[in-house]
Amino acid sequence: MTKFVCRHPWSHFEVNNPNGDVTMCCNNNAVLGNVNDNSVAEIWNGDGFSKMRRRMLDEGAHEFCPHTCPVLQGGKKYENLDWYDELSRDGEPYENAALNEEEYAAGETILESTPRWLRFTYSYACNLDCYHCYQREDAKMRIKLPDGFMDELPDYARKSQIIYPFGGEPFFFKPVVEFLANHNTNLESRFFFVTNATILTDAIFDRLKRLPISTMAVSLDAATADSFDTLRVRGRNADWETVMQNLGRLRDLKQEKNFIFPVSMTLNRVNAGEIEPFVDLALAYDAEPLIMLVSNPYQTIDFQRQFLNFSDAQFDDMQAQIDASLPKVRAAGSSDAETALISLRAALREHRELDNSPLGYGSKTIARKAFHMLPETLQIPIRKTVQKRRNRRFESFRDE
Repeated sequence: MTKFVCRHPWSHFEVNNPNGDVTMCCNNNAVLGNVNDNSVAEIWNGDGFSKMRRRMLDEGAHEFCPHTCPVLQGGKKYENLDWYDELSRDGEPYENAALNEEEYAAGETILESTPRWLRFTYSYACNLDCYHCYQREDAKMRIKLPDGFMDELPDYARKSQIIYPFGGEPFFFKPVVEFLANHNTNLESRFFFVTNATILTDAIFDRLKRLPISTMAVSLDAATADSFDTLRVRGRNADWETVMQNLGRLRDLKQEKNFIFPVSMTLNRVNAGEIEPFVDLALAYDAEPLIMLVSNPYQTIDFQRQFLNFSDAQFDDMQAQIDASLPKVRAAGSSDAETALISLRAALREHRELDNSPLGYGSKTIARKAFHMLPETLQIPIRKTVQKRRNRRFESFRDE
């Protein structure tokens, strides 16, 4: 397998947890620093990032990143930062990006450039209660990012290509909304949002209309009101019709601002029959449908039994829906949607063979716990062997 040197350690700075932990992306959970302990500059060129850059150069991403990472599968093209060449040559985002390109090409591990992709999760708080949310218990603790990081943010936003407020629900937080309201729109930095589209008020749309937007992603997890209520609302104050109205408003905003507009669904036993309807729904709103098999957030047998235990008839139906959906997304020119469907088909084949049985999953969970009890010196070679095996197996399922 050709070594793939992912750019993320050189370009991405992500605070994906309000406890302040910093990673290079949302698919690799290696903690490279914490904004409660150090400044952005100290973390960016600290031991965590510099060692990760060196490891990426020496080993390549396939050696230590999850085999299901969408970037490794050819997806997440909306994270591509090559459009820096469209920026004004005398602007700070272009100057920073050009320097970063030079440093990446030279294999530098200590950088003068600053993050081009700046993602931060102010809090896990949310107005919904989604079935698969790994943040649910943490959200109850009401942890939020420190004021020091929020004070640093505007300076780094001036030089970055992408500013990515995350959540929880990002529009749920007053400091985030205030940051958006105060951002200097003469700058060429663009925004990336992921929202559940339930609280996009007129005031929020007024702020969105003034901002340069790269991507506006909507997380739905359903193609029908019944599935939406079962999987997401669960007693919270939100409704399907409001979401559909907001999708229409976002479609209109896309026509004005020309941003990338993905709409996503995590596939499970409840919405297993909604693959093709979801594709139809997204395309009707001029959005790109992205569907992936849900992950078991706390690795429990109960979750596996309730949401990831499919019948043979469901497996056959899901495969048929994928086959029927692929020509639709190809005709729409939705390359990421096509990649996601092909990866979903492989993931379902792998799941059917290996993880569909709750008993089998329970055995793997016990083995995983035993693995984490081993000394790190033993974990590393075992992890590499398992990773290579997973990569080969997943590619074989993709090729079928």
